[in-house]
Amino acid sequence: MSARESFEIELKQIKAKILEMGQVVEMALQQSLDAFRDNDHNEMNAVIKNDRKINQFELRINETVTLLIAKQQPVASDLRKLIVALKISSDLERIGDLAVDIAKIGKRVEPSELDIYRKQLLEISKKATEMLSSALAAYYHSDVLKAQKIASLDDQVDQMYGEFIQKLFKIETSNKRVKIITNLAFIGRYIERIADYATNLAECIVYEVNGQYFDLN
Repeated sequence: MSARESFEIELKQIKAKILEMGQVVEMALQQSLDAFRDNDHNEMNAVIKNDRKINQFELRINETVTLLIAKQQPVASDLRKLIVALKISSDLERIGDLAVDIAKIGKRVEPSELDIYRKQLLEISKKATEMLSSALAAYYHSDVLKAQKIASLDDQVDQMYGEFIQKLFKIETSNKRVKIITNLAFIGRYIERIADYATNLAECIVYEVNGQYFDLN
């Protein structure tokens, strides 16, 4: 086997590991959102506990990429793939962190007359999780067009989040309500950030394929 063939195999292995990490992050995020929907503290605790697995994925990918760069001194197009691998694994780890944040704050949001806002957050989260799934699929297929379409979904999430916050802070407050409103606002912000990170993934895909960076936000 030539050095080039060996390098190509290692690149494919890195990409496969990132996609595996992406699946784990997707599951953690969905588990966190489902637990928030059901007010299931046991599931929320499980998301928090399992975050270490996502962190270990990022660490192993970083170590592999760094070693490959040092060993192979790749040319421009290959170096782009490795840089993108580092960036995507970092953004996936941050999405995992946000899933944990949702679980932590979700434990403080007890059922109340404001549960209609919980449902609204879950509607926004459907768009964010769709964006993440689309970004991972685009990365798998190196699909620039699919990646670019994610930006339109990000605009929808931004609009939904803005409308949600406006409605939330028009609620007549009491001491109990202030805590719930604040926590719901935090979760809304975390979901909006997840959509931003999914857009970042899309930008990385465009950069990897075309060698040009486009701001899709």
